[in-house]
Amino acid sequence: MASIEQARAALAPHGALATQTAADHWRGDIALPPAIATFYEQVGPLGEWINERVGHAGLTVPTAGNPFSIPPLSRLWQLQAGYRWQGITGERLADWPEHWLVVADQGADPFIFDLRTGAIQFAMHGAGAWEDNGPLFDDIFQMAACLGTIGQVWDEAGDEIFTNEDDCEVDPVHRARLIERLAPLLGGASAAEDIADTFGW
Repeated sequence: MASIEQARAALAPHGALATQTAADHWRGDIALPPAIATFYEQVGPLGEWINERVGHAGLTVPTAGNPFSIPPLSRLWQLQAGYRWQGITGERLADWPEHWLVVADQGADPFIFDLRTGAIQFAMHGAGAWEDNGPLFDDIFQMAACLGTIGQVWDEAGDEIFTNEDDCEVDPVHRARLIERLAPLLGGASAAEDIADTFGW
């Protein structure tokens, strides 16, 4: 399990962090889960200011494939469109469990907070039906610390990230560096290897 400090340190290179309270920023129709409230108060992914209509952009974290996107609290409820309800009509989607809350995504593949357990799972869209794949991260702080660390290793590698740009295969040196950095956050190298595999490293 990762700490608040580890989550902040991992995300800080990817954009602005600032305290965001439920009273000032939560727009949801359900109560904000305490763990999510603490995450936004203590870690506070905010990103750059876009404009008055959009507000802050949230954090964009680079990785192999599409970047990870973590919204500011003011846009977290909007992120549920397309999952919890139909994005155009607003109709509630029956196959989306009530106890799931999307807290981040990678190219519309959602990171899902389970309101019953606090764990985070990752799902792929376009599979026909949403399935409970079991937890990928113990909690939102571990998720943030790991995603931020992936982005840091990606940035540090720069143009040397791939062995061959034609096939976009991550150089084994950088994969090994990522696994080494993730292992303390996940409790071991085996779990870190699983995360590297999940995200195309």
